[in-house]
Amino acid sequence: MKNKWNNRVSLIFVACVLIIALASLSFSMVNTTMNVKKKIKKSKNVDSTAYPFRFRDVGNALGLFPAAAEIKGHAAAWGDVNGDNYVDLYIGTFESSSPSKPNMLFINKGGQFALSNQESVRIATRSTGTIFADLDNDGDLDLYVGSMPMVEKGLVGCSMFENDGKGNFKNISENNAACPIEFGGRSSTVLDYDGDGLLDILVGEDPAKGYNGSPTHSFRLFHNEGNLKFKDITSEAGLPLGIPGYGVAAADVNNDGWPDFFVACQGGVYGDEYAESKMGNKLFINNRNGTFTEIKSLNKLFEWKGAGGDKMVCGISFGDINGDGMLDIVLGPHFILPAKNPQPLRLFVNSGNDNKGFPKFKEITEEAGFKPIYMKQPHIEIQDMDNDGLPDITTSAIRFKDGKPYPIIFRNTGLNKKGVPVFQDFKINDYPTKEDFKINKSSTFWDKTLMEGTAMYGAPAPTADFNNDGKLDIFLTSWWPEKPSLLLKNETVGGSWLNVAVIGNNGVNRMGVGAKVKIYKKGKLGSKNHLLGTQDISVGYGYASGHEAITHFGLGNHKKVDVEVILPNEKGKLFKRNVEVNQKITIQ
Repeated sequence: MKNKWNNRVSLIFVACVLIIALASLSFSMVNTTMNVKKKIKKSKNVDSTAYPFRFRDVGNALGLFPAAAEIKGHAAAWGDVNGDNYVDLYIGTFESSSPSKPNMLFINKGGQFALSNQESVRIATRSTGTIFADLDNDGDLDLYVGSMPMVEKGLVGCSMFENDGKGNFKNISENNAACPIEFGGRSSTVLDYDGDGLLDILVGEDPAKGYNGSPTHSFRLFHNEGNLKFKDITSEAGLPLGIPGYGVAAADVNNDGWPDFFVACQGGVYGDEYAESKMGNKLFINNRNGTFTEIKSLNKLFEWKGAGGDKMVCGISFGDINGDGMLDIVLGPHFILPAKNPQPLRLFVNSGNDNKGFPKFKEITEEAGFKPIYMKQPHIEIQDMDNDGLPDITTSAIRFKDGKPYPIIFRNTGLNKKGVPVFQDFKINDYPTKEDFKINKSSTFWDKTLMEGTAMYGAPAPTADFNNDGKLDIFLTSWWPEKPSLLLKNETVGGSWLNVAVIGNNGVNRMGVGAKVKIYKKGKLGSKNHLLGTQDISVGYGYASGHEAITHFGLGNHKKVDVEVILPNEKGKLFKRNVEVNQKITIQ
């Protein structure tokens, strides 16, 4: 009996030991799993320095070459010229001391490009501001080319082309006030500044008189009189003369429904009669009566120390980078010898209006993580390149590693504890080297950099979704004939998206330019606390670049959203609720 009892006790003891062992093993497995999860999460944080975007150069595969080879590219514009829902591409070249091919139009045929045989658009220029816009409200895109004339070499200045509705263009520049014979046109954009339903043209002028093919260096505003006729109303609109502009962009920055604009340029030029105080970066606010007011109180804030001559400020873009429904400003530098003169992008957040209705801005360049970059960045845009719902900042600069392109895109990582958006750059290669810092001659610097294949830049680099897959691609023109331009297809794994276009009527321009598009969480239309993004429809911004009249929103994990469109010039609002993502919608 005693032996049986002892055996039972032994069995119970063994069973308890096994239970404890199994429990211990189970706890150990759970703990191990939790540690693995922690490690995975931690590894993602550690790996945050890895370049998060993926681009592939497809220019050769998709038909741009050899036609677009061996050019000095200095302008590029996207636009659907024949109404087939595939965006086409116009490339502007810059002929001066060395020859280049004339400008060229490529037709997008379902994602494959073919050089147009239209001789009318193959003009010889020193192009910068190139845009497609419906200037006569007939439903098709006309073409405007901003250029500096050089009569002795047969290079034409600003030119305008009428679309026949089928994508065929007729040159209508002769005796057109928007195409002055002596005017050194740089970047261009369109806006309906007076609310008459017709798009007017704003063009910057190069600051170097004579070199620019003009006796002046003064941006111009051309009023659309109808039937593709224009009038120079710069002075009538209360705008000062003698202010040059490399980059121009228009948007409603004080949320009153009317388009304002910014002129980007350098600090002073060549000691001519125009005082340095008249140069620089300037913001003009629409008075809603056909005139503008320069916000002189912001001139000091926007001033760029050390700018002047070949140290230029070119790029200007608007966008809501912190999700507060107000448009912020980013400026792009174009400084000679960037290894010796590194410059950051400069970012200014909109702080709302003062008691006069004029906007206030604050610079957050350093707080937002922008450091001096050893490469020119003349063109910049505020765009969501990975569709995560946070707008990034793209540039016209690019790094290379193992022959693969890595566009310099500053990724938006979200707001910090102070509410400041923080952006991140990524190290790709060892550029610049110690030898790069020693070079004092620009041509020597670029010969070395291009030969080593470590980095390059272009004047324009406009984004567009050329294959309609919901991801913004980039076209970057090459300034060097020996280096091909790049058509960079965006293959980044990202979130959902929505593209929004507006067709105007009843006094609103046909393209909807100037309309403010706001995206909200589903069922939360109009709620500031549930705002997902804000953009104005625009077709010319950054530098030397033209865009589609479409707003692109990355939306992360959202499946449905609400859309609000505030029409320009106080013409009303449009709404669309419960919209499925991952599509292009047109609101009218």
